[in-house]
Amino acid sequence: MTRSRSSFSWRRSASPTPSSSASPTAVPTWNRNARASVSSWHASNSAEWTPVGDRMLTGHGGGIGPYAASYAIDLTSGPVLNGSVSADILLTGTGVTGAGLVCRADRDWTFVAFYTAPQDVSEGTTVARLGVFQEGVLTPVAQLAEPVELERGYNHFSLEFFSGQMRGEIRAGDRTYELTAACPHVPFAGHAGLVKFYGAGVLATSWSVERTRIPFVPAASRRKEGQVFQYDVFLCHARETAQEVHDIAQALKARGISYWLDTEQITYGDRVTEKIEEGLRNSHYVLPCISKGLMERSWCRAEYGGILNAELSGDSTRIVVPLMLAAAEPDDIPLLFRDKRRVTSTNRVEFDRFIDFLLSN
Repeated sequence: MTRSRSSFSWRRSASPTPSSSASPTAVPTWNRNARASVSSWHASNSAEWTPVGDRMLTGHGGGIGPYAASYAIDLTSGPVLNGSVSADILLTGTGVTGAGLVCRADRDWTFVAFYTAPQDVSEGTTVARLGVFQEGVLTPVAQLAEPVELERGYNHFSLEFFSGQMRGEIRAGDRTYELTAACPHVPFAGHAGLVKFYGAGVLATSWSVERTRIPFVPAASRRKEGQVFQYDVFLCHARETAQEVHDIAQALKARGISYWLDTEQITYGDRVTEKIEEGLRNSHYVLPCISKGLMERSWCRAEYGGILNAELSGDSTRIVVPLMLAAAEPDDIPLLFRDKRRVTSTNRVEFDRFIDFLLSN
């Protein structure tokens, strides 16, 4: 993961006025590779956005179009195609307000936005929405059914985007609101940033922009009939690599990742097959630990085979991620795994990035 930090600088451009053909209030009902503190930004109108030191960005008044919209994008992190953006946001205005995050943004009012805006301008309730601005024209994409109850202080907003999928999340006190939708409208890389509506006053801090090559997994995919998985990962390995896999398990545990490992879960007198099946049912990710001769171990094939078949048939509730051990070579990877994104345990940066992915999903 690379990180960059610097002070604010500003750029202003003449931006088109958002069209009134769509509105933030007219939407139909329907979880880290680069990180930066707020730094060099481009604003649709720099008079409406002000840095406070090098850790906070404020938006105040102004805006254009019938919904008084305004946005600012972070230029430091560069264009991002797949990744995430997050910030702690405080709405300071009274009355009708709205604000949130944008991704894949250019300087001419084209971007994807995840934001809150009133259900009705005459009411005090607000809802979470995903929408797309294309040269100033807003296309509604999705709206969360339940109203969002924002805290009076800061609320944590995050937006993950990978290919044509978007996932927005708001953490307000002990409540978490999630909105996921397909959004193929802006298929090119762009900048991340902030957006506000109705001339809202906004304070934003804890700014983060991250790149990823691993798809995010919505919360709905992590549950089956309301089930939350007991284990984050199921470790499948050959007996000869038991100590190496044990060390990996301890590294996962130190970062808060729960795991299923046969040496800890199976004891004398247990029915081995039943214990394995129970572990697989209660694990979100299956990690076959790739080593020489792995495929010769029938128990290993039994452990991950059923999950792989389910995944290939369209079941996304459990996912196989090959984990390369120290002595493993590409030829040791089973054929059905060779087109899957894998993780190398000895590559510290890559392994830490994978743990970050597990923590966010």
